Amino acid sequence: MSQLKPPAFFEGPEKKVELTVVDDHPSLRRLGEAFWHRVVNASGAEVVSKRSNDVFDAYLLSESSLFVYESFVTMITCGRTQLVRGVDVMLEAIPDEAIAVLIYERKNEHFPHEQASSFFEDARHLAERLDGRALRFGVEHEHAVRLFHTTRGYQPVQEDRTLEVLMHGIDERCAETFLASRRPPSGTLAQQLGLRRALEGFEVDEFVFDPAGYSLNGMRDEAYVTLHVTPERVGSYVSFETNAPELDHDPSGLVQEVVERFRPESFDVVVFEPDDDPVSVDVPGYVLRKHVQEPVSGYHVTFQHFYRPSTRPVRAFSIPLSS
Repeated sequence: MSQLKPPAFFEGPEKKVELTVVDDHPSLRRLGEAFWHRVVNASGAEVVSKRSNDVFDAYLLSESSLFVYESFVTMITCGRTQLVRGVDVMLEAIPDEAIAVLIYERKNEHFPHEQASSFFEDARHLAERLDGRALRFGVEHEHAVRLFHTTRGYQPVQEDRTLEVLMHGIDERCAETFLASRRPPSGTLAQQLGLRRALEGFEVDEFVFDPAGYSLNGMRDEAYVTLHVTPERVGSYVSFETNAPELDHDPSGLVQEVVERFRPESFDVVVFEPDDDPVSVDVPGYVLRKHVQEPVSGYHVTFQHFYRPSTRPVRAFSIPLSS
């Protein structure tokens, strides 16, 4: 009897770490490109390209992105990567007393049984070295983001804001744009995305993966933007993230532009905000199902889960039984 293989898939939902050092610590950029390659490789990814400006270095990875500033680093990985192993390498070069704050984040995976470790295992591993606590934003066994963060009384600067838009079940016609066979003959795919507000003024570095998938890093002064698309029919997913200073204002318009481009079945919005007044957004055509707010290492973190309500019956999804 032949044994059926599970359908081919790629795990789009990501793991993320942000580590900030104390003020008198040497620049993280001075650790050198070879060191950051070692961090990436320890996580199970590779560096595809690198861009730099006067403020930070942006690495485009085979599985997402790495941004290295003077005083902090943000690293995002997807697939079956083990980001916590990359964190171990960082901690070889950065002593515990030099860490102002560390925040480790994992989105719920489509195929958690395929991961090398769970969030709980990663959090326990980090807690063996750094005092912290673990939190879940969202519903168990549904859409959620889990965080581990240190508890060291950190106070972020007023401009330190981050927006994440995490989208599931993107429109199939939109997904076809991100197949290698549809790669534009000239220009860049970024020019065709229609994300005028999200990408305005950013220097873009992008890569179309074969046979499918897309990653983009953008740099503008001290701001980054990153976009990662997993277009496969099984487990389609898109993540968008930025720390652009225009987040000082209501980010609803920016979220709406991104969501309208990909038309997901559902999405999460995660905002890290230093103010005492947490940010929340509203997107026409979607219903808010879960809204969570919690102080985290000096930030006010807001998690919102939205879904598109059903208006008519649809056909069942056909599951392929072989790769």
